[in-house]
Amino acid sequence: MFNLNKAVRKWRKSFYHIPSLEDGMIEELESHLRDIIKREKENGLTDKAAFDKAATEIGDADSIGREYFKTDTRGLSGRPPWTRSRYSPALWWNYLKLSLRKIRKQKGYAVINLAGLAIGMASCILIFLWISDELSFDRFYPNADNLVRCIAEDHRGGQIKKYLDTPSLLGPTLKEEFPEVVNACRMQCGWTNYWLRYEDKNFMEERLCTTDPTFFEMFPFSFIHGDPKTALQDRFSVVLTETLARKCFGDENPMGKIMKLNDQDMTVTGVIKDPPSNSTLQFDYCFPAENMTKFRDSKLDTWTYAQFATYLELREGVNRKELENKITLLTGKNLPQYKGKITLQRMTDIHLKTVNVETWTVRYPNPGTITTVYIFGLVAFCILLIACINFMNLMTARSSQRAKEVGLRKVTGAHRRDLIKQFYGETLLMTFFSLSAAIVLVQIVLPAFNRFAGKQITLGPGHLPLLGILTGVAVVTGLLAGSYPALYLSSFEPTFVMKNLGASGRRRSGTLRRGLVVFQFAVTSVLLILTSVIYSQLSYIQHKDLGYDQKNIITLPNYGQFGEDYEAVKAEMLQHPGILKMSRSMPPSQGFGRTTDVDWEGKDPEMEAVFGADMGDYDYVDLFGMTMVEGRYYSKEYGTDPDNFVINETAARLMGPDSVVGKRFSFNGKTGVVIGVVKDYHGTSLRDPITPKIIRLGEGFFVCFKFQGPPENIISFLEKKWKTYVGEMPFRYGFIDEGLAKYYESDKKISLLLRNFTGLAVFIACLGILGLAAFTSEQRTKEIGIRKVLGARISSLTGMLAKDFAKWVVAANLIAWPLAYYLASRWLQSFTYRTGINWLIFALTMGVSLAVTLLTVGSQALRAAAADPIKSLRYE
Repeated sequence: MFNLNKAVRKWRKSFYHIPSLEDGMIEELESHLRDIIKREKENGLTDKAAFDKAATEIGDADSIGREYFKTDTRGLSGRPPWTRSRYSPALWWNYLKLSLRKIRKQKGYAVINLAGLAIGMASCILIFLWISDELSFDRFYPNADNLVRCIAEDHRGGQIKKYLDTPSLLGPTLKEEFPEVVNACRMQCGWTNYWLRYEDKNFMEERLCTTDPTFFEMFPFSFIHGDPKTALQDRFSVVLTETLARKCFGDENPMGKIMKLNDQDMTVTGVIKDPPSNSTLQFDYCFPAENMTKFRDSKLDTWTYAQFATYLELREGVNRKELENKITLLTGKNLPQYKGKITLQRMTDIHLKTVNVETWTVRYPNPGTITTVYIFGLVAFCILLIACINFMNLMTARSSQRAKEVGLRKVTGAHRRDLIKQFYGETLLMTFFSLSAAIVLVQIVLPAFNRFAGKQITLGPGHLPLLGILTGVAVVTGLLAGSYPALYLSSFEPTFVMKNLGASGRRRSGTLRRGLVVFQFAVTSVLLILTSVIYSQLSYIQHKDLGYDQKNIITLPNYGQFGEDYEAVKAEMLQHPGILKMSRSMPPSQGFGRTTDVDWEGKDPEMEAVFGADMGDYDYVDLFGMTMVEGRYYSKEYGTDPDNFVINETAARLMGPDSVVGKRFSFNGKTGVVIGVVKDYHGTSLRDPITPKIIRLGEGFFVCFKFQGPPENIISFLEKKWKTYVGEMPFRYGFIDEGLAKYYESDKKISLLLRNFTGLAVFIACLGILGLAAFTSEQRTKEIGIRKVLGARISSLTGMLAKDFAKWVVAANLIAWPLAYYLASRWLQSFTYRTGINWLIFALTMGVSLAVTLLTVGSQALRAAAADPIKSLRYE
């Protein structure tokens, strides 16, 4: 009986007598034989008939051996059927089968190659989706290119401070007098704490937008109910977002319903779709700014009141610089004391280019920076570059072993163009496999990525340009990776290939691989150093002494009896063992109400000094743990203290080198003496410098409690007392340290994202090193066997294999250091108070790179060194 497997084995053995024919080539011939047998059996032939037909198509060992050593293949006849037609579908199908067969036979290398490139592409897609979202802010408005906001620059005191709050009459005056201005509106947006309610439902935490009726003309949000032209015409009208309307009224039509805002009846005149996530204007309800004159001491008809942001819609083609100069002149005419200028910022620049602008009038939940976009763009490029280098390195390394295959294919009738198509086809197939896997990976991790980044990103038809770019990257990577075997190896004559065993090709590809590995690890080292510097700066911020205590301090609004009968309430609250101290004040800040209306004994009349002010009662310094460096703080024992001043160290230095305690001092027309100097403290972000300031004695907007014990117990106690002292107004509280942490919330997210993507870059680099180490060990199998027979120890063999990689990594780090230092320095410049760039970071980066590389390479080297030398000598 005919035994098919036995016949195939016998046919295979017939090739063993051919000199220098590699096992890989014999295996490929056998694979092709089995493919033909399978095809013919499906056509109804028996095992024997199928085998005979397949063996006839391919040829026997003698005929292949004779052709294998011909020096001139141009006169060959009887070419195998898979090479007959240049455009035959069977030919392309054969290329595909050969590529899949290579992947199946070399699973380890294929997995490393596919995984590295897929992870790199997936990381690149995620980063560019994030960048695309950052760049899309406020671009959805049809008139986005013509929308600007006014920024007031204060040039007093030799400093430039930028503010979003502008004079109340600025917008209406510009619309009336300047033809360049189509429309204008004043705005406060993003605030909470206004008591909006409907029946028994409270919405104090919802964000307001108080503005002019022209708001919906300039910002065309989509209306579900109501008319945008008339929605805010009535002073006591309110427009709700879709989400808030559903919270208030469920499925009912809200139009005409009456809600309460503080104690004022407000009629619902419109419902809009929620503002898109990529809008810098985020609010839940909107009402006319006129109401602010009722709810607060706001003024809309004066140039001296500046607590609104001003937005403008300009005509097409307006020269913004010329208009800025005209607006500055107009402002100076109406405010002679104003020293500065008005600048116009494009709406589309607000999200990424609002640096050092005080924006309390319009609160942005997640501001970004253009620097961050640049950093992440660089990271994406680096990760993709590392992945592509890995792919090209491994493909080039493996292809150097295919020189004999080139010779065999040429003697069996293949032309050079056939080999070029085959090699390019293999690499392109793998790159497109990787791209497909990357897209699947992105779809899997995108929900988690969105939760972490606070985004609502999707990968859909709108991102076809990105996918087109990545397709191009896949094509270019495939072409570059396939160029060495396709263009170089395919040019060899068969006799040269067999006699030289591809040694020249290995030397050339080895030089290329070393260069690529050095470049790859240089890029990785830059990312590691940048990540370390950012982490170091954020750690410095978190642990820097701010000059006051911010731990275990909770704040409540100064409402009800807290403001009306404070002393009695204080005495009762301090009875609780968990409440240590209590103060009615404003938490420390950078100082509000900047003014040049200051004077002191001995002041140079030509000096222009700008002072800010914080506000606190008699317990302020004690509760916040501030240090008096000279003099004393306010005390009830001194009846004249309400007329005196406490200043900070920066203010004392400005006043002169001598002691300032007892000197006459005047602030905003009020004159007294300096009774004390408090140690400098940071009120807000460390990006801002400490400025001269005073601490005014007075009542702030908050009641602050220093507590001990579990916060939950204190919150529960305060909530009960709130109901007693304040009444039905919803209970609200905050922690000082959590408020400070918000200044760096965006930085922390960016740092964590950068660490994760840098970790992926290191992982991808390690995958490449692992593949190259395995290939190097495989190439030197016989050398290792000979050295072991001659008495070499495993440790020396492992070191021999690992030292080359170690040299490459050291060289890469030395190349990376200058660029990394430059980029890190640029990023740190955004902080007024910053940590230095420690040389230990560079040394540690090199150490980590070496450790990771040696661990990766060492595992492969150790396995090769521990192999049986007899088997090593029999290799190939």
